[in-house]
Amino acid sequence: MIQLLRENKKLIRFLSICLLGYLFWVVVYEHWIGPKQTIDFWLCDIETKEVIQILKWFGYSFQHVVELDFKHVFYLNGTRLVGLASSCNGLVLFPLFSCFIVATNGPWKRKLVYILAGCFLIYHINLLRILALVLVKLYYPDSLDFNHKYTFTILVYSFIFYLWYLWINDYSEAKHPAHE
Repeated sequence: MIQLLRENKKLIRFLSICLLGYLFWVVVYEHWIGPKQTIDFWLCDIETKEVIQILKWFGYSFQHVVELDFKHVFYLNGTRLVGLASSCNGLVLFPLFSCFIVATNGPWKRKLVYILAGCFLIYHINLLRILALVLVKLYYPDSLDFNHKYTFTILVYSFIFYLWYLWINDYSEAKHPAHE
């Protein structure tokens, strides 16, 4: 057993950092961020306004209403279409992505830049997901549930996996060992 641990020291370190980092996020979210809903509300508000602005560029006149449960809801001509709950704002994706980068070897400056760039891209992929779901509800309402649960979830997580792949193959210490 000890030999196995020694042989897999890097893997165990990587998995431990990922797990501890994500557990840290869960504890912080569940005890401080989540109950107050301030950050979630702020992020949902920004995302909703940005999606509506994009829709306006294409000639749609959507409105946005915050309902009692703090859900940001898209309306078109007074008709309720979809709501953006805090669980769909993408906030959880940022620490998930970041823990992986932090757990790998590489210079901290490069990690920080990549994390910020990755979170920026993930935010915008999530905006596109929200936009697409609004349009799916408008034009193909019967397929909203399927697309919400599967199609767009797979696309967003595939994008995050692609960013991790790029990090490992193009930006991490494995490709730039002299910069440590």
